[in-house]
Amino acid sequence: MKKLNLRNPKTFDYTKEAGAIPPRIRFYCVSEGATEESYFFGVRNNRKELHIKNDVYIEVVEKQEGQETLSHPMQLVHACLLQMGHIDDNGDPVPENRRQEYCKWENFDEKIDRVCVIFDRDYRNLEGSIGTIFEICNNHGIKIVMSNPNFELWLLMHFPNIRQYTPQMLLENKKNLRHQLFKDASSNKKYLEILVSQNAEGYSKGSKLVFERFLRLIDTAVEQAEL
Repeated sequence: MKKLNLRNPKTFDYTKEAGAIPPRIRFYCVSEGATEESYFFGVRNNRKELHIKNDVYIEVVEKQEGQETLSHPMQLVHACLLQMGHIDDNGDPVPENRRQEYCKWENFDEKIDRVCVIFDRDYRNLEGSIGTIFEICNNHGIKIVMSNPNFELWLLMHFPNIRQYTPQMLLENKKNLRHQLFKDASSNKKYLEILVSQNAEGYSKGSKLVFERFLRLIDTAVEQAEL
């Protein structure tokens, strides 16, 4: 990949900002499953140990009553719009000058806060709606965080030597049909789920994970993600 030639940034004169209090940025995370939610709750609850700056706050948005089964990315986007006050309870657009009135998040500042919708690329029937999802999110300032192929690849990166796995096998993430991939694993499980289970004992896809097993390995995950 060709490296871009970027101009050296000008030195900013911070003396003009002396005494200014940096804004407290909140990241509102809306995800599709218990595994992702419990991971981000773990990040939020261990900010100090993870050296996350005090001016950044991670808020995992729990599904509202009646939304517990929502998982399709388009439904997650609509949940974001509802919480942000961009649509009303009937799904109708809210005028920009009334969004604060309809917003369901206390102290939400649309100018500085970030809303993130998190979902997997391999979600079934996603191809037919991905273009619309990107368009809606772009128009409403929602950040898309799409795991490729799914969130379990990120979990696997917490454990050493990610290079031992063939990239194509990770991306294809096939089912263990007829125990062709792993003889001692369920035929209903996929490749990545089995690998994470082997490294994090007791892991079960779609269930809350024990974050302590990943907490001290996050630096490893970040480093391996660069690979």
